[in-house]
Amino acid sequence: MLTEDALLAAVDARFAQTSRGLSPWPDPHPDRSPVDEEYSRLTNPGRYRILGARIEAWFAALADAGLARVERNADARWERVPGTRITRTDRAVPHAAGALPLVVARSRLGDVPDAGITLGVGDPASCLALVPDCGCDACDTGSDDELENLDRHILPVVTGTFRRLTAGDRVITVTADGWSAANLPRGDAVAAVLADPTGWDEVSGPSWLPGR
Repeated sequence: MLTEDALLAAVDARFAQTSRGLSPWPDPHPDRSPVDEEYSRLTNPGRYRILGARIEAWFAALADAGLARVERNADARWERVPGTRITRTDRAVPHAAGALPLVVARSRLGDVPDAGITLGVGDPASCLALVPDCGCDACDTGSDDELENLDRHILPVVTGTFRRLTAGDRVITVTADGWSAANLPRGDAVAAVLADPTGWDEVSGPSWLPGR
């Protein structure tokens, strides 16, 4: 049985291939706050193409393991059109019955048409994450942090632990980092909904991994 650790190891092995020619970079603010002018500056947005290399590693590992097929230039539907400038969309469609597809749109950063990643889940797709969230120099935390952010959002979809619950303008999202919520005042209110989501619309699905 394929484990999460084995899958991540396969992604890492593929990433060693897909990231050739792309350079990682450290956190430019390890021990200081950004200066004001960095908030209006976007230096070398092309370096964020390393995120696309990580996506390609995920696609390859999922296909190699027989967990999903990859659809290129997919005509994805969105529940709400993301605010990013999308230039191309691919999709990983799991073979497991009822599992959620993963939508990956390449988006423009500065003058680079495919440096950003817009993640979606489901069909129609619910926007899961924008990576990088901003892209300005002030918000730059280094490539390792952004790559880990991608993994933290993709893995729960693959393992079937992702949940997105909505009721009006109230939203609860469960990922590898735990849960986040909008327009709910207390953590105990979130816990109650997660335990009994009656009256909420939920996007969730089983694991892509066999035997899970």
